[in-house]
Amino acid sequence: MANGRTRIPFYRNVKILGVLAQSVFVMVLLIGAAILFTNVNSALKKSNLPADFTFLDDRAGIPIAESAIRYETDNTYLRAWVIGFLNTLKVALVGVTLASLLGVLLGVMRLSRNWLIRQLATIYVETVRNIPLAVQIVFWFTAVFTPIPPRILNPIELPGGIFFSNQGIALPWLYPTYRFAAWNSWLLLALLVFLGLFLWRRRQIWLADRPGNPWLLPLAVGLLVAAVGYGVVERSGNVLPEGIAADFLPDRGRGTVYLDADGNGRLGTSEHSVPFVSLTIGISEGQLETTTQNLTESKGDVNSTFRFPPIEEGEAERIEVGFASPVDAEGYDLHFLRYPSVGLVYQDHNANGNFDSGEELVDPADPTKKGFSGVKLVMTVSGFERTVIADRDGGFRVPRFELPGAEAQVEGGNANPFSVFRPTAAPSEAEGVEAVITLNKTGPLVLSRPEIPVSEYVGGIRLTTSYLALLIALVIYTASFIAEIVRGGIQAVPKGQSEAAKSLGLSDSQTFSLVIFPQALRIILPPMISQYLNLTKNSSLAPLAAYGELFVITSIIANQTGASIPAATMLIVSYLSISLSFAFVLNIVNERFALVER
Repeated sequence: MANGRTRIPFYRNVKILGVLAQSVFVMVLLIGAAILFTNVNSALKKSNLPADFTFLDDRAGIPIAESAIRYETDNTYLRAWVIGFLNTLKVALVGVTLASLLGVLLGVMRLSRNWLIRQLATIYVETVRNIPLAVQIVFWFTAVFTPIPPRILNPIELPGGIFFSNQGIALPWLYPTYRFAAWNSWLLLALLVFLGLFLWRRRQIWLADRPGNPWLLPLAVGLLVAAVGYGVVERSGNVLPEGIAADFLPDRGRGTVYLDADGNGRLGTSEHSVPFVSLTIGISEGQLETTTQNLTESKGDVNSTFRFPPIEEGEAERIEVGFASPVDAEGYDLHFLRYPSVGLVYQDHNANGNFDSGEELVDPADPTKKGFSGVKLVMTVSGFERTVIADRDGGFRVPRFELPGAEAQVEGGNANPFSVFRPTAAPSEAEGVEAVITLNKTGPLVLSRPEIPVSEYVGGIRLTTSYLALLIALVIYTASFIAEIVRGGIQAVPKGQSEAAKSLGLSDSQTFSLVIFPQALRIILPPMISQYLNLTKNSSLAPLAAYGELFVITSIIANQTGASIPAATMLIVSYLSISLSFAFVLNIVNERFALVER
């Protein structure tokens, strides 16, 4: 007894017993985990399988069609895994954004007063969410993006320099150049100006005790500062890096921009490439060759078609397309579908001087017969000039021109020898096409437009059909669930809120945007977080669309190395990190929208 109080023995103290019980439980868990780890580790060693992560430094040798950063098959497993992680993020971030927009739109449509709009949204939701996601991914990949788009040499050209073909979509994109570092100080200044004005504006609105927008003015001023800085950097000291050169192989139509450290005029193994440099490639005279084909394209037969790499009329002083054989020139005629690169070979049976449907067939009376395939055509180009942007590896490409009348290849090597061109280089004196490479000065950013020099996209940003199929399926499927969440959140707002808004004279659109939807967000956000996490984890179905994301690449690593346990651990940690990051950010947003109660 002390001070008239009886001390309770520790074995009867509830608090101490609780701490002891929790400590014992944690110790049992740690001991169990240690025993499990020891058993698994010993079993893996007996099976001669990797039990640690040392395999990550080995050569991967995994071909990955789509990568957000530079990747080659000689890179390590760690870099391949990073590519898979970034590819998953690309699907998750874009998918969450698009699914949110579509889901909110559908949720509002579900409550529309228009019967047709309401029924269309209902049919969408009830149909899509009851079809398994795996089935939808397979449908988009095999039934839409594989058979429907045209081939790469006959792409659909959309406004803004966008191409769409069986290799996906290619869009113009901005990339940082060697001058970007000079713009960093201006970007930092713009950020500081934005933050300072934002805090001042928010305090001003709080002191005035009235509604207002605290970020619009700061954002406009910050963008203005960044734009002024861009103009200053672009006009002052805009010079090419010292020693920059371009290695170009005319007979292959490809080259590399690099820093010629040793000054020998040749690209060495120790010399580094320079990405995102603007070049103008000029070819005085050259020719392209192709032959006609009978194709099955976009679920239809295309007969007697010829396709050169796309060339615009403004890129050359003179373009002529004709037959390589005089005999073919006498028996056939040309009809251009897209001058001068795409067209048909036909026989003018009715001698009207124009192409009529069916004349591309051998016998128009019998449409079952195929057309004229194997007819050789030649495009002769004079004064060709094209401005291209080197990719992140410093590489650039143009169509593979040959000298008019020259043989394309000689046995044992190429017709044109190795050549190097500098910014002030004169035309090549070697046997082959004459080419001049001019390296252009650029600002901190450069706009790279997609081109098709041979049979693939070059430049811009490319979204493969596999990525598009996976993304669209995830967005459409997840949006059906988000739509129901939005509908329920809007209906949960008391009717008195809309009646009060209308009594103040607000229109229907003002009532929805200023009164109903902000209150519904408090109800919508918590279940929306779960849908965002579901979309991210559902991206593991990417193998159905042949897309190389985290699950696919990690599975390949596990199969090649035998490190199943370490690979599975990496996969679990990766998805946990993405999910917890989403949950952390969105929970902060949810707290900002929550009601403040007494």
